[in-house]
Amino acid sequence: MADPQSTLSRSPSERLFSALTVFSLVFPVVYVVLYYNELALFRFYPLVGELHLNIQPTTFGPAMIYYGWIIVSTFAAAVAAAVVPSRWTAHLWAGWSWLVPAFATLFTFIYETRWLLH
Repeated sequence: MADPQSTLSRSPSERLFSALTVFSLVFPVVYVVLYYNELALFRFYPLVGELHLNIQPTTFGPAMIYYGWIIVSTFAAAVAAAVVPSRWTAHLWAGWSWLVPAFATLFTFIYETRWLLH
């Protein structure tokens, strides 16, 4: 028997809310994993104004890997938001969409205290 609350019977606003909920849950988790492990799609070297997929010599100056984290996290969250059926998220507590990012931010702040405590 078909589910009466199938994806097709949901309104566009319900599907959008579902997709945004999935996006807001996946993005911070992927971002924190990439951040903690210093994994990036690419590195930007502002002193020479170049993007590279690999770590470059120190003569290139410090690398900015933030942009790589943002792009990969955005892509992963967008894919998840597109493929996760809205019926899976219909019964999720709406608070997860702010609680998960809040914990990701708290984790980041706590992790960064290593620079202050040395």
